[in-house]
Amino acid sequence: MFISPAAGIHGHGCWWALVVSTMPALVKGAVYLRVVPVEDTAATPQVFYARTSGLLVNKRS
Repeated sequence: MFISPAAGIHGHGCWWALVVSTMPALVKGAVYLRVVPVEDTAATPQVFYARTSGLLVNKRS
């Protein structure tokens, strides 16, 4: 998933992340994400509140 300020996640710039888990938010069109950077998959997952309209998802087959 491509994380960017367009998703409401500020202060981290733009980066690719692997989604560890998701949880729905109370606000329609938003979600809580537990992610790790693709460059460091052993990192501790970080939790972000994000707007789904600003996320770019790369589905691998």
